[in-house]
Amino acid sequence: MSIQYRLTPVRDNISDKPKEGFYAQVVTKGTVDTRELCKDISERCSLSVADMKAAIEALAQTIEERLQDGYNVSIDELGTFSVSAESRMVQEADEIRGQSVKVKNINFRPSVRLKGTMKIAKFERLANKK
Repeated sequence: MSIQYRLTPVRDNISDKPKEGFYAQVVTKGTVDTRELCKDISERCSLSVADMKAAIEALAQTIEERLQDGYNVSIDELGTFSVSAESRMVQEADEIRGQSVKVKNINFRPSVRLKGTMKIAKFERLANKK
């Protein structure tokens, strides 16, 4: 197993002395959907594909509810989901009300285990297409 990458040229047209060179960019092999994920997981445990689909749906709904209630959600050995907020800039603190605060993003912080596993991932340069 390896992660494919390609070399992408650096394009800096703004600076007086533009940087030149290349950087590595991951080339995804695609996206694993829920059905395929459930199939893979069911091969590793006693749960059926249908059981896994139900469990993933219940997990997604529960994460949504807990995040909406103001909790961070930590899944052991995977990572932690949290919410970040945004609002307009104000001069006085009492100018901000709950209605004007919005969700900016859902953040994911990987677990130590996941980060460690990914640190030993192997990379393979994608062959140039001519």
